[in-house]
Amino acid sequence: MQTPSLGRVVLVLVNPVTNGGADVAPATVVRVGSEHDDGTWTVNVKADLDASTTAKWLTSVRLFADEETARTWDGPAAYWPPRAR
Repeated sequence: MQTPSLGRVVLVLVNPVTNGGADVAPATVVRVGSEHDDGTWTVNVKADLDASTTAKWLTSVRLFADEETARTWDGPAAYWPPRAR
């Protein structure tokens, strides 16, 4: 998995009610925490929402390599966006 760093963009799972009906929003990594034994990381992010509240700060978000794995996590989760082709 990629190593997170400040300023990197990830996709974060959010409540669709706060994001114009979508359950995923882009987010910027604002703090990198620790790496876990399974290769995931803990990060803090600033999510850019598609709603009247334009940003939301999320802390202690688990960062996964892909969306499928992130959706199995029981807590705040983010994942790397797929590579553009």
